[in-house]
Amino acid sequence: MLSTSEAWQSIVAHSQSLEPIQLPLAEALGRTLRLEARADADSPPFDASAMDGYAIARLDGPASLRIIGEAQAGRPFAGRIGAGECVRIFTGAPVPDGTERVIKQEDVTREGDQVLVTPRDGPAYIRRRGENRRAGAPLIPAGALLGPAELAGLAAAGITAPTVTRAPWVVHLVTGNELVPPDQTPAIAQIRDSNSTLVAALLGRTGAVLAGHAHARDDLAAAKEVAATLPAHDLLLISGGASVGDHDFARPLLEALGFTLHFHILNLRPGKPLVFASRGAQLAFALPGNPVSHWVVYHLFVGPLLQRLQSGATAGPTRLVGRLARQSWLPSADARQTFWPSRVSVVNGAYEIAPMPLASSGDSAGLVGANALLVMPSTPGLDTEKNVEFILCP
Repeated sequence: MLSTSEAWQSIVAHSQSLEPIQLPLAEALGRTLRLEARADADSPPFDASAMDGYAIARLDGPASLRIIGEAQAGRPFAGRIGAGECVRIFTGAPVPDGTERVIKQEDVTREGDQVLVTPRDGPAYIRRRGENRRAGAPLIPAGALLGPAELAGLAAAGITAPTVTRAPWVVHLVTGNELVPPDQTPAIAQIRDSNSTLVAALLGRTGAVLAGHAHARDDLAAAKEVAATLPAHDLLLISGGASVGDHDFARPLLEALGFTLHFHILNLRPGKPLVFASRGAQLAFALPGNPVSHWVVYHLFVGPLLQRLQSGATAGPTRLVGRLARQSWLPSADARQTFWPSRVSVVNGAYEIAPMPLASSGDSAGLVGANALLVMPSTPGLDTEKNVEFILCP
């Protein structure tokens, strides 16, 4: 059986980032930038007032100054400030020629077109040209995930169609004679399909596109026909049928579809019967059917693979350190490497982890509130209030 780290290295070896495309800013949220963005101009592009107040020339002591004009953002004052003069100015407006400093409006007394000014030590309240960034300076590095702040930075630089990685296209084939849709009442020996909802929701958080979804009975020929109707995709996810029972057909289905299997069993709990395969640039996972196993292997492998397809990252999930909550329920020890769904919170400035008291790997309701995977140590004797590793599962 492969370890989880060996499985991840196999995934890295058979995958690479998707091709770049250009998208308008309105469609680029959550995408990965492929080309470094640089500033196209100085920021600010001119000396600008940082306050509402009065722009003045050099002044050595108290003086009464005549207001000769006004400067607003987008409407500069065209003249020059001379001795005994000032200009009413507002935040963001270019400072007029001859300006030594801006006096805050709270620090002057105004009567008609005259203001009494008493200079004080302190800032000049002028944002100097280029003090934020010079033209040509790096703005956003290649590989950055484009969030609201990054999109605003691109807009400020005039980059309206950034080069990004396109979204991965995923199709999902859920298997099982016993499954009925969530809006139906199960008959005897039937259960509602929760994995389809789980997979769709998880994919929605990664920037991937769920391009197609279908249900197949536990029959190889029928499943092959259904799979042939799925749209073009980068990743195929099969829910169920990953084990070695008489009705587990995910592995033969993938082989019949022309995929090469790279692994099918891991030293992992839960999620031992996990299949990974490739067909050229297309990739596939057959996920063990239980919802808890779905949740675990998604965060260990599927989510990180989708990130790799978008960013080229080779690192697996990041492990953090926290403390087991006092009097936590603890899972039993197991020879397999165990990643247990848990709830992480911040207590007194530190992470605190409480494992979920799951009845079994089929306990989908037991996942409610889980946001992390506890990395169980390989040696027995796990105690509460001890430091442990965990993986955040947003």
